[in-house]
Amino acid sequence: MELKNIITTITDGTLFAACLVLLFGSLYLTIKTRFVQIRFLPSLFRMLFTSLSREQKGEAQNTILPHRALFTAMSTTIGISTIVGPVIAIRLGGPGALLGFLITSFLGSAATYVEVNLSIRYRKKLENGAIMGGPMQYLKALFSPALAKWYAICCLLLMTVWSGAQANQLAAVMGSSWLGSFKMPAIASGIVLAILTMGTLLGGIRRIGAFSAKLVPVMFILYLGSCFWILGVNIDRLGEVFSLIFRSAVSPYAMATGTLVGGVVSALRWGIFKGVQCCEAGVGTQTIPHSMADTQDPKSQATLSMLSTYSAGGIAFLSGCVALLTNTWQDPTLPLGMGMVIASFQQYFSYAGALIIVISSFLFGFGTILGNAFNGSQCFGYLYENRKRTYYLVAMAGMIFLGAIGEVTTIWSLIDIVMACMALPHIAALVYCAHKMPHLLGIQKERLEEERSL
Repeated sequence: MELKNIITTITDGTLFAACLVLLFGSLYLTIKTRFVQIRFLPSLFRMLFTSLSREQKGEAQNTILPHRALFTAMSTTIGISTIVGPVIAIRLGGPGALLGFLITSFLGSAATYVEVNLSIRYRKKLENGAIMGGPMQYLKALFSPALAKWYAICCLLLMTVWSGAQANQLAAVMGSSWLGSFKMPAIASGIVLAILTMGTLLGGIRRIGAFSAKLVPVMFILYLGSCFWILGVNIDRLGEVFSLIFRSAVSPYAMATGTLVGGVVSALRWGIFKGVQCCEAGVGTQTIPHSMADTQDPKSQATLSMLSTYSAGGIAFLSGCVALLTNTWQDPTLPLGMGMVIASFQQYFSYAGALIIVISSFLFGFGTILGNAFNGSQCFGYLYENRKRTYYLVAMAGMIFLGAIGEVTTIWSLIDIVMACMALPHIAALVYCAHKMPHLLGIQKERLEEERSL
């Protein structure tokens, strides 16, 4: 077996084990918060509409409106993997793998609520007015500086390399044959992405938030609108698709090639694995942009933040349904990944289908690069006490460029282990807080108020 295959096998096994721990941790937080993701749904949409109607104050240079913090987190979480991940999961684990995305999104939203609640409560304001947020702040305050520094180091490394990975995927899409004569060389893609990212980062959180507030609606209208169109045209077959998903989850399903996929183990293996990677709930990265929200109420921003996790899971589920409706997941001539997605859209939009996916991939991918770069800057600022920011910007620009022109899949596999090393202590800390310090999350207060009202 080649070294690359050995590394991939080890990292996949390690990541799947980590994903199971994250899932069970999220289940505990769901129970502990008494299914906050259901109870607070009406409040979530009320807070979203309230924030959308507000105007940004000119003097608030280091904070952004709550919904812009949400959109920044969403643009970071919803990346190219949100489109491709479910299609890969279906090919390898059967249609039942889509249930894994729904499970991780539902349970993960409780973890998102807890971590964002703590991030608002323990964020730090510097003398120059800058906000330092993220898991580092509450891990240091509630546990130890060593754990906070460990998280910051792992997260900085992860965000930097993930930005390079997204640049690599984007460069592949922009230079693919699907665009015909309009395809862009990888070196040009790398230069453009590096310049756009650095230009936006130099504008601070206000510019990032304003950009994300425009980016996310366009992403949703273009990609989700196309998905709903395909589902609408096939509305009479949706029952058949949902039945296929459930049947595949409990028993193996024969593909056109004769290969058996599906069953409980296979569905959970690929659905949960890709679902956790898609939603990032419990990992802590979503808390960083939310820490910049112009609010003093941890509970309200935590409630609003759950929409990001729900959105990632919902988009992934829709992407998978499109693949099932078009049956591209069973076509052995299509390469695993983006080619399957484009083939699905071309069935209904012809050449425009490829264009829709390329544009959507650019928006999703660039939003993730930008969000990852900002998250990494907060980790770098924590480690270097908000100094030497220029070094970080140069390093990030270099990684984005090298990621776009390089072929470094082995490094991407190895870096997944870093995510496990970062996420596992973090979810353990969240579970400990919910168990030993429920007053921080307002859990005890809610119960007392309910008892008084009876």
